[in-house]
Amino acid sequence: ALQRADVDERRSTDAAVIEGYLNWFPQNRSVMLTLSECADRVAKRHDWAWKARATGWMMFDPCKGPDLVGSALIAQNVNATSYLLNEVGLGQSLAATAFGKAAFRVACQKTASMMPEEATEAQRRLLSMLDEAPHASDLPDLARALLQPWTTRKPDNEHRQAISNLLINHIGDPRTNPVRWRAIVASMSEHVGGEKALAIVQVLKRWLTETAMREFFRAIARTTDRPDQWKQRQEFWLAYLDAGLVSDAWPALGQRARTRIADIIRESGEQPEYGVMRSGPGASSTIIMGIGDIRIAEWSDNGKCRFWDAQDPGAPKLYQRGYDGNSLRTTVGRADFEQESHVPPSPGWEMKFAGLIFRRTGVQHPTYGVGRARPKSY
Repeated sequence: ALQRADVDERRSTDAAVIEGYLNWFPQNRSVMLTLSECADRVAKRHDWAWKARATGWMMFDPCKGPDLVGSALIAQNVNATSYLLNEVGLGQSLAATAFGKAAFRVACQKTASMMPEEATEAQRRLLSMLDEAPHASDLPDLARALLQPWTTRKPDNEHRQAISNLLINHIGDPRTNPVRWRAIVASMSEHVGGEKALAIVQVLKRWLTETAMREFFRAIARTTDRPDQWKQRQEFWLAYLDAGLVSDAWPALGQRARTRIADIIRESGEQPEYGVMRSGPGASSTIIMGIGDIRIAEWSDNGKCRFWDAQDPGAPKLYQRGYDGNSLRTTVGRADFEQESHVPPSPGWEMKFAGLIFRRTGVQHPTYGVGRARPKSY
């Protein structure tokens, strides 16, 4: 077909060669060189738009073409993307051609390597291109582009929400849908290595952990009958969070409280994710946290705070959709199980809790340090 096109010299035949090149763009096939050279020749022998595209955009160089277009995609004003696609002959959708998908992957790879200061605008341009669902093969590159620049920094809240919502909608929540994210990590690992791939995906999990904890405490603060009491708990636990010491956080909401709490969370633009208590006090809610190697269940009411070793079979599992409230309020367990009340004998329950956590994990509270050691029992 290419040999016929070379000698035919008809615009319709030449347009078919160019269309085949763009639509299929077989980068890993031996025919690619022959196809790209033929497309370049036929594009330059007519006085039409493809002649300028062949020279100005190197469209028929299978390496330089996607690189130039991909770079331009993240350098353009968001509203100019459609103009760019028309200018290079890709129509209105990147996903419509294999060349467009290759250019999108280049844009993702270049964004992933950016510093946070420049990454925000490039990421906004990527997000603006995704009116349609991204192709499955693009998801690892997209996830890397949106998360890698934030491994050491945090974006503004609105931008974080946009990234989190898109990745959760198209891939799933890494806390409750780990299988799909394992596939993303495996694909990323081929380019950046396994350790770095895990660190990149951990960015999203860290954001979700922080959001879950902050929104839970904010919602309870608006629904509790004891705002003074809750303010103390909020300040104590969020200090660990602000210091980056909380590895996991997952709310389990009481059946009568969940609708109101979920509505409060939605007000901030977040997607409420939580488990539901299937038994126990209907209005009580808890947040299950991980600090060091212990699992903690803190309550929205006067319930005692519970502490388990994270490996304890009796410890509450993270990220479940349903929980037995009576089990979460257990008063017995293995030797590693402890429970402490919030009754504030001087100098307060905060010192007692901080001491317990330090004794069990070696993690110091940002304000209360090593806390108060448990008195010896005789």
